[in-house]
Amino acid sequence: METLELKTNEVFLLTKDDLKFLIMDLSVNKKYLTLSEAAKYLHTSERNLRSLIKRNAIPFYKPDGKIFFKVSELDKYIENNKVESLSELIQKATNKGK
Repeated sequence: METLELKTNEVFLLTKDDLKFLIMDLSVNKKYLTLSEAAKYLHTSERNLRSLIKRNAIPFYKPDGKIFFKVSELDKYIENNKVESLSELIQKATNKGK
């Protein structure tokens, strides 16, 4: 990653994609994400995320009525929903599920 040193009163331009990346990078470095940030992190809609909450399919926290997600638990959620490849399924069948 390229580092950038700014001098006083120096201006530089960011593309829209650069700005989105920067915002996401800042969000990922946080321990907890809001509903909006978590939806972006998971590349899904807030509506879909609310559906997961209603079904208790994803862990969340609700202090004072506001919804938060722990980044490490979002990562676990993704990892726990792995779809195995054909070669992995064949390997399991060959080893009788071991």
